[in-house]
Amino acid sequence: MDTTPAPVAAPDRIVTLDVIRGFALLGILGPNILAFAWPSSTQFAPEIMGFTLELTSGAEPHERANELGHRIVQIVFHGKMMFLFSLLFGAGVLMYARKFDRKQDDASGRPRLSKGAGLWYTRCAWLLGIGLLHAFGLWYGDILVWYAIAGLGIVWWVRRLRPGWQFGLGAGLYLLGTGLLTGFMLLGMVFQGGEAMLGDYPGELAAYTGSYLDGLKIRAGQLLFTYIFLLPMGFGFSVTGLMTLGMALTKTGVLTGERSDRFYLAMGALGLTVGLTLTIAFLALLDQAVELPGFIFLGAGQLVGIPTALGYASVLILLVRRGWLRPVTAALASVGRMALSNYLLQTILCTTLFYGYALGLFGRVQYPQLWLVVAGVWTVNIVFSLLWLRAFRFGPAEWVWRSLTYLRPQPMLRAAPPTDSP
Repeated sequence: MDTTPAPVAAPDRIVTLDVIRGFALLGILGPNILAFAWPSSTQFAPEIMGFTLELTSGAEPHERANELGHRIVQIVFHGKMMFLFSLLFGAGVLMYARKFDRKQDDASGRPRLSKGAGLWYTRCAWLLGIGLLHAFGLWYGDILVWYAIAGLGIVWWVRRLRPGWQFGLGAGLYLLGTGLLTGFMLLGMVFQGGEAMLGDYPGELAAYTGSYLDGLKIRAGQLLFTYIFLLPMGFGFSVTGLMTLGMALTKTGVLTGERSDRFYLAMGALGLTVGLTLTIAFLALLDQAVELPGFIFLGAGQLVGIPTALGYASVLILLVRRGWLRPVTAALASVGRMALSNYLLQTILCTTLFYGYALGLFGRVQYPQLWLVVAGVWTVNIVFSLLWLRAFRFGPAEWVWRSLTYLRPQPMLRAAPPTDSP
């Protein structure tokens, strides 16, 4: 029997995980589009769009549309998609480990568990390299580095804990990370003032409408601040905690669609109702309590949005289980199977559209036109995924990642269907 480690074959994939991953991949462009198209502070202070327009085209800001677009992002998208992605990364640890968590040795005589750990850390190290190239080379908003660093930590070893312990550990790490990050942001506002939190948006505008080198210089500064201060001050703990929670939700059959329809119907209705209500109430409270409510929401908004994210996942699982909207779930599953390729494709499309070394629309496209950009990128993601997977087993980036992990090129073409003998 061939015991050579290899990627999970398509028939062995769990459809619900791919559908949720595809949904999260498309949804994450909702908040990310502002980070592509405008200075970073626009993500929490939409009025910066007006200030930026004065420095570019001199066009009138669409204040109501921009405020509405910003609020939609906060309520519907912010934190929910990253939450789902992190859960699914944790689920992926279990899926990846299935072929190693056996007592027998492989053909070389090494225990499968040892082989699996080595390959897992190799996999995460390559993801870290891909993430660093993506972050410094293209876009400061990269999430791959965060996931790779978390993956290089304890997540491989906590996968074998019982779900109850995983729930406790995951929740504790997540709350610790969220608390540290929110506290760090509050301290910044207290000691530096709200004005300082807006950053150097004229400098960002000049850099990202300039040459590639101009953008690289300012992007490097933004990333070093993130990696030196924000990762140890919260992101590392919170992402690791969410991955651990994802393992627990997978082991208990929640993310894999093994619970009853009644369970998912209840979780979906309760999650969406409670989550959206909490988010709206929290935003209203912040509007009254702090100088820059959107800034604090960047750190704490995910916490109140957790029920909403679980509600989204429940609805998607129900759709898969009941066979409803199959063209939609099939499209989402295809996007989810190529999540890394589609994530990088979003960056390539958006930086080409907005950055100065290409089409140069940075700081010019407001809401509601930004939604048209989002819809256009989603369309490319979906069509690309559906067409690509007709011929190939993996997305192009997934193929590179897997081939580097296993140190040999992986079979790329889909196996031809067997033919009957004459």
